[in-house]
Amino acid sequence: MYYGVLLFISIFNVNPQYGVLLGRTLFSLLKASRGNGDLSDLRKKVEELSIELKDVKKITSDLSEKIDKLANSLSDLSKEVGKLGEVVGFMIEDVARTMLPLWLGRYMGVKVDSLNRAFFEVDGKTVEVDLYGEGFDERGLSKVIVIGEVKSRIHGVDVKIFHEKALRLLREFKNPSTYILVLFGLYTHPTAEAEALRRGVIIVTPYNSIQRAAKTNNTL
Repeated sequence: MYYGVLLFISIFNVNPQYGVLLGRTLFSLLKASRGNGDLSDLRKKVEELSIELKDVKKITSDLSEKIDKLANSLSDLSKEVGKLGEVVGFMIEDVARTMLPLWLGRYMGVKVDSLNRAFFEVDGKTVEVDLYGEGFDERGLSKVIVIGEVKSRIHGVDVKIFHEKALRLLREFKNPSTYILVLFGLYTHPTAEAEALRRGVIIVTPYNSIQRAAKTNNTL
């Protein structure tokens, strides 16, 4: 009987209606066991409980299927959002490739024809950069290497990671001479501006004020 009470409590917490029905059945069973109940009434209540439990099982099964479908839908939605993020990233890169060569010529006096995605081998590993180009300083006619990365939102940690990656790459070049490190984005956090000033990285945005944090005479 103790286990019957526990079963009653468990079912009542899930569904009070079924819990009440089970309670009545248990009560009838107790009366019958003491010779005070009608066995036919008890049999009827047990049959009713059996039917109700089958309904509960079906509802639970249907609910489980709906949850699985919802989980699959959320997974598909997550994939679509990821694809959308990639598309937005490529669009920002296109803006950067168009805008930065003009900006570098106007504000830095550096002429570079184009900036493209590039891959390099560093210590046996492939290093990818969003923007790479070679040009020259129009004032001194010295060679200038431009390395850039594109992010929609730029924080201090992004500046740090980009700067460290760029320095590893530059060490592989025989004569890097003058170089410009530039981050292009739509939004810059105050921590990014402070980190850029400290590391000599330029941050350029199409909407906010331009952070002229570096000079063209950077050398390793």
